[in-house]
Amino acid sequence: MNTTTELYNEVQSAETEPVMRKGTFYELIFAMLFTAFLIWTGFYLLNPATLPIRQVRIEGEFRHLSTNALQDLVRPKVTGGFFNIDVTAVRNTLLTEPWVRDASVHRVWPDNLQVFVTEQVAIARWKDTGLLNRSCQIFIPDRSSFPPGLPVLEGPEGSQIMMMDKYFYLQKQLEPLAMQVSVLRLDERRAWMFESGDGLQVVIGRKDFDDRVTRFVEFIPRSLGTNIKDAEMIDMRYPNGFAVHWKEGVTEIRQESGAL
Repeated sequence: MNTTTELYNEVQSAETEPVMRKGTFYELIFAMLFTAFLIWTGFYLLNPATLPIRQVRIEGEFRHLSTNALQDLVRPKVTGGFFNIDVTAVRNTLLTEPWVRDASVHRVWPDNLQVFVTEQVAIARWKDTGLLNRSCQIFIPDRSSFPPGLPVLEGPEGSQIMMMDKYFYLQKQLEPLAMQVSVLRLDERRAWMFESGDGLQVVIGRKDFDDRVTRFVEFIPRSLGTNIKDAEMIDMRYPNGFAVHWKEGVTEIRQESGAL
C-alpha cells in the first residue's frame, strides 16, 4: 500500500514540476522587465529636459526688495526639470540677499516654482554697519537701503537683545518729556549713555540705570526748564545731582535742591 502511494506521488510531482518551472520563468521575466521599466522611468524623470521649469512666481510684501531683482538672483539656480530641480539651492540663494528674512520654495505641477519671501523688518541700526530685525539679529544690507529715522544702538557683540530692551524702557520713561532716543551706547566698561533727537547727550554710567533715568525725567525739567535746549551734555552719575555741560563750553554742577 505504501509503495503504491509513493509511486503515485512521484508521478504527480513529475507532472507538476514543468508547470512550476514555467511559472517561475515567467515571474522572473516580469520582474526583470518591471525593474528595467523603473530604471528607465527614473532616468526619464531625472532628465533635465523632462518637464523643465518655465516660470518662477515670487510672492511677498516688499519695501526694500523687488520681484524682478529676486528672479534675477535665483535664475542661475533654476536649472533642470520639475523632478530634479534643487529647491534647497534656490532657497539658499535667496537667503544670501540681506533683506530676505526667510524664503520657501515649492514645485507647482507641471512646470512652475512658487516662491514666498519674507522681508526683513528693521527696528534699529547696529553701530554704523548693520541693522537689527525684530528678533534682534544683525543683518547688513547696502548702506543706501538703511531706513531713515531708526535709533542707533552701539554696544559689545552679543548685547543686542539687552540693549533693545533698555532702549524700549528708556523711550517709555522719556515720553513725558516728548524726548526721542536717537542713540543708545554701551561701552566696553559697561557704561551707558544716550543721545536725544535734539543732540543732547546724557551720561548714565555703569550703575543704577533705572534710578538715574528716573531722576533725569523727574528733576531735569524742573531744574533746567527751557534752558535744556542750550545744554550739550548732562552727566547723571552724581549721587544727589547732575553736571551740565553747556554749549558755550561751561560746565555746571547742580544738586536736586538747587544750584551749587
